[in-house]
Amino acid sequence: MSPRIAVVIATKNRCEDIQRHAFASLERSAFRDFVCVVWDASDDDRTRDSVQRKSLNFQCMYFKAPRRGSSSQRNDAVEYVLQTYTSVQYILFMDDDCEISPDTLDGILETFKMSDVSLVVLPIYPSSGEREAVWVSWVKRRLGWNHYGATDFLYNYKSSEGKPGGMAEWAGGSCIAADVNIFAKEGHFFPEEFQHFGGYALGEDFAFSFFLHKKKGKRIVNSLRGHFLHFPAKGARLNVAGMVASKWYNFHLLFDALYSNRHGRSLLWLKLKFKLFMVLAAFKCLIRTRSLNPLPALRGIKEARMALKEYHGTQDIKKLFCKRKRA
Repeated sequence: MSPRIAVVIATKNRCEDIQRHAFASLERSAFRDFVCVVWDASDDDRTRDSVQRKSLNFQCMYFKAPRRGSSSQRNDAVEYVLQTYTSVQYILFMDDDCEISPDTLDGILETFKMSDVSLVVLPIYPSSGEREAVWVSWVKRRLGWNHYGATDFLYNYKSSEGKPGGMAEWAGGSCIAADVNIFAKEGHFFPEEFQHFGGYALGEDFAFSFFLHKKKGKRIVNSLRGHFLHFPAKGARLNVAGMVASKWYNFHLLFDALYSNRHGRSLLWLKLKFKLFMVLAAFKCLIRTRSLNPLPALRGIKEARMALKEYHGTQDIKKLFCKRKRA
């Protein structure tokens, strides 16, 4: 078999989710010329057994992850795909708790045929399958929120009604499709440093895509067809301190990578707006976790600042989006 598309699923301890959502939707796919690569960091063998014992109607390869972490697992899976399937032109990174519509892979292939497309964005629909209320869409358009982009200081916002074939500035990692040349020829990979405060690399999907668009001039386009549904797995991945530390650390690294060539007043103005955004982001973490105690957030910021100082003393920010060599 010489597949044109590889579907990479990095997973950990979600045997039921990957069967109920990811696998089930891939079985319904109208496009069949693909291979699914499952890169599993689970603590048990249930996911492996489900792949080997379940009679899937598509080719599925299972691997026990030698390194844990959402970025590391994706990068290692990409390396395997590049070495094994020379016919693969595009890679869809899909979360285990997501479902794609039957026309998604066809839509991705069709969209990449447009001129110089590097990444394809899939619109996310509410898990009920219904689009958002008409009045919500009207309000968004009136306020100028009906856009899939990011400001200069990294605040990202999006709409589930992205115009098919329209331009975007970033792509969410729940379902993001990439041209293999980004990895094979240009050597860009998901930022593994984003795993510093846990295997869940908070924001690595936004960072990867926005970096390619902003710094490298890559075209990101909304898919002409297809969409996905997200059924979030239960349970928080990070506590308040860890969440704040991860976001503070990761987004500061992205900022430094994006604006490494900016100086003077323009950089100071960007930094001022960015710092304000990051403080608001820390408070947002408290709201999301329904916590009124600011001490964990402050502790997270302190830990992130110490880690940033260490990183800049030992690492090169230009290599943030390169794959780490295995120890």
